[in-house]
Amino acid sequence: MPPAYIPRKVEDIIFYYYAKLVIAPASGFSGNYAFIIDAYKRLKSGEARMSDYERELWYIASTPGVCAFCGSTCAKPVTTHVVARSTGVKPGMHNIVYACQGCVASKGESDFIEWWCSDLQKPRDALPRVPLGLYLKIAYELHKINFTLRRSCKGLEELLAISKPLK
Repeated sequence: MPPAYIPRKVEDIIFYYYAKLVIAPASGFSGNYAFIIDAYKRLKSGEARMSDYERELWYIASTPGVCAFCGSTCAKPVTTHVVARSTGVKPGMHNIVYACQGCVASKGESDFIEWWCSDLQKPRDALPRVPLGLYLKIAYELHKINFTLRRSCKGLEELLAISKPLK
């Protein structure tokens, strides 16, 4: 969970986890909370922004025999969605990764974060970088077009469950 002084709003949750689990490790500052909070503040102020999907797509294309979820090398990887199609996310390359048969069967149509943290009981800090980057970007886009970035949000697990437009 983000520190108590990070507001519990959708945009803040997305920016905090993007800073913590995507920017910090890529910059060599994993676990450095001063760097993470600085990156979060730069995202929040608009001084920095999340990268485009191309970064993840390039990585996926350059590692076709590696499962995006567990990191194992697989002879016959399959493509699967990070965000389940049942959520209403439009189909596209930005939501597809290579995965091993075991991860595809285990995840099914489950929410990526729920599957990782609850079903597999793996720590939130161990979420794989590429699927998480895609997930956070998709969540941000959904909330932006639905005008729900300022909606209250308890945490990462709730991001897509509350992405429906306000009535």
